[in-house]
This record gives sequence, structure tokens and C-alpha cells, in this order.
Amino acid sequence: MTERQAWNTAPIRCGCSKCKWRGYEGELIDERRKEWTQRVCPECGCDEYTFMTPGEIRAWERKKAKEQS
Repeated sequence: MTERQAWNTAPIRCGCSKCKWRGYEGELIDERRKEWTQRVCPECGCDEYTFMTPGEIRAWERKKAKEQS
């Protein structure tokens, strides 16, 4: 079993296959759900996410660099 990276250091993507959001765990928003608060995607509200693969990370970083220039 692999060890998880420290909080808010690993790039993640939304667990909803139709959602294009990418970011870090700290960018998820807190949403009140019944008696607890859950962290959800800022785009679609999905409460699941997965860690990005190295290829996805490279593509995400290229896209961010292109948007900044």
C-alpha cells in the first residue's frame, strides 16, 4: 500500500467523470450536509476525488502555465 502525501500537496481531480476540475485538497469547499460538513468539488459539488496520475499532473501543469502567459 502506498502512503498518502501530506494534506494539500498532492494534485487531485474531481471524482465525477464529467467534471474537469483539478486542484488540491485545500481547494475543496466545505458544504453542510445534514449533521456534518463535507468537502466537495467547487465546480460540481461532488464529494469524491482521486489523485492524479503523473501524466495528468504534467498536462494540468502545462494548462496552468499556458493560462498564466
